[in-house]
Amino acid sequence: MLSSRTSMTSQSVLTTPSSSKLHLNVNLRALKRRFKRVTELGQPKGNIWKEHILFIMLAPLGLWLAALLSLVLVVVSLGQSVEYLLRYVTMVSSRTTLRTYMGCTFTALPSNADRLDFVLHRGPTYIYGHTIGAVKNFCKWATGGFKEQVLLSDAEVLALLMTTPVSRMWKVACNEEGRPVSMVLDMGDVTKGDVKATDISLGKGHYLCVERIDFDIETSDLSVTLVDSDGLARVVHRPTEETNTLLSACSSYSSSVSSADVSDEERLWNMAKAHLQGLIMWSIVSWSHNWVHFNLLDSAAALTPDVVPKRSVLRALLTPHLRFTPTINTAGPADGILNPQHAEDDTLKKFLPWKVQGQTAQQFLAKVAENCLQHYLKADETTGEKIVDPVAFPPEFVTDRLEPDNKLQGLLPYLDFLTEVYKAMEVYAQNLWVVIEHDIFTQWVRHMAEEVKSVKGLSKVDPVKLLATLLWTTVVHGADHDVCGRINTKWMMFGSAVPVDWDGEWQDVLKGSLFGTQLHAFRSSTFISCFGGYKNSWFTKGADLLVSPGLYNDWNSVPCEQTRCRLRAHHGTLLASLHGISKKWGWLSDVAGLPASVSF
Repeated sequence: MLSSRTSMTSQSVLTTPSSSKLHLNVNLRALKRRFKRVTELGQPKGNIWKEHILFIMLAPLGLWLAALLSLVLVVVSLGQSVEYLLRYVTMVSSRTTLRTYMGCTFTALPSNADRLDFVLHRGPTYIYGHTIGAVKNFCKWATGGFKEQVLLSDAEVLALLMTTPVSRMWKVACNEEGRPVSMVLDMGDVTKGDVKATDISLGKGHYLCVERIDFDIETSDLSVTLVDSDGLARVVHRPTEETNTLLSACSSYSSSVSSADVSDEERLWNMAKAHLQGLIMWSIVSWSHNWVHFNLLDSAAALTPDVVPKRSVLRALLTPHLRFTPTINTAGPADGILNPQHAEDDTLKKFLPWKVQGQTAQQFLAKVAENCLQHYLKADETTGEKIVDPVAFPPEFVTDRLEPDNKLQGLLPYLDFLTEVYKAMEVYAQNLWVVIEHDIFTQWVRHMAEEVKSVKGLSKVDPVKLLATLLWTTVVHGADHDVCGRINTKWMMFGSAVPVDWDGEWQDVLKGSLFGTQLHAFRSSTFISCFGGYKNSWFTKGADLLVSPGLYNDWNSVPCEQTRCRLRAHHGTLLASLHGISKKWGWLSDVAGLPASVSF
């Protein structure tokens, strides 16, 4: 259960002189270097020989589980195939149905065709992570492979806050000239509720201890507000050069650093930073990554077949970008054996390593709904009713960077990258708008706005921006996963396995006992290996990738050859733009390796 927050106090605040000379370089080249360093840390290693011997002993178990899961997929695919044939013969259609939870729209049940397509083309990609991959992670944990988790340097932690999906949570303050001067990442502000995510234990042994992060761009003052299990808040500042003995802007800590070698100020900062590292991973998966899945894409995937003819340009365009979405959006929030979530008092959570999420499936869905509605809707000025906010198409962090004289470029590279992808998608949508059937598009938007309350007012959104944002959202989804997988290194933790201890060490947070912090790291890593990254299916062979030349099946469903030629030319222009983005931003997230839909 979520617990209430106790009153904050400002008595326990570490102050830092404003004249600190230890600056954090936030230019793009420095951030790029530090992001790459974190991704190259590699996975933790314990006793490698013991790990290999144990894996050889348990490999038959992994293979047996893989065979069993493969058999289950075969049985399910046969069942779906039989249902598909019966429906075809009897001419009884199966359609995707929607449900509403706390005002947000989710897929209730995918159509038979969607389920069959997913089982055949995406299902096999989950076998390894749930079987052999889980066994390998278990062997690593049992032999001490998760005890050497690294505390990153200040510069590296700040780089991750600027180059990952967490960067969407920053609020940037600018001076009169429009130049950024400070940044705030307020978890309490993001939650918009009386109960704040940072104040609670999400489950036994799972804590979110960071309430707020402040960064002064001009002075490089970085501070973290921690909250202990009693609700006491304390602002911890980054040490100054005068009190810093081991800290430098470009170095990482050694795992053997003793508390006797650092000042009390450094010890407290290191401990705060260790909790911050766990928050970064939790935020990427559980907080930043929700509107890219649900509400808009659920509505479009379910209702497009109702009013958009199969041989129309609009249907040919939307189909590959909405493929697999209904099935993956029902699997993600589910609490089945192979699903990531768990029910309240679920005994399976204690034994299945991929069920690392601290909150229950109900809590997860409630926060997803809250965040999606906050992203997509606003109150109507006249009636007060919640309607679609045109500002979300695209979001403000994109439109701000599209301004020709903006000074935000280079500050948050992940948002710069997403903005460049959006620009390419808007050019693509603008080119296609000349070819798309306007009457069908109008009917499609009106149908969604009438059938789904959480997208009411969608017809007021500029059609090109709506189309571009929908296509772009699927790329944001893939990039979020890609970046999360890249930084799955020696500090792979969803939140913290211990509460804040003001007298504790950073090692207590990132190392800990075999059945405490190390177990939590093992479960976190297994979760990522199961659900974190896109795995190319043997059966699709890359045909579902964003940059696949055959993504739209050469537009063969469109009847007019002249129209098909124009569509191929426009698609070729998009591919050229995406390859250029891939070349420029491949160090962060390579769009050439991302799928065209929400498919994992």
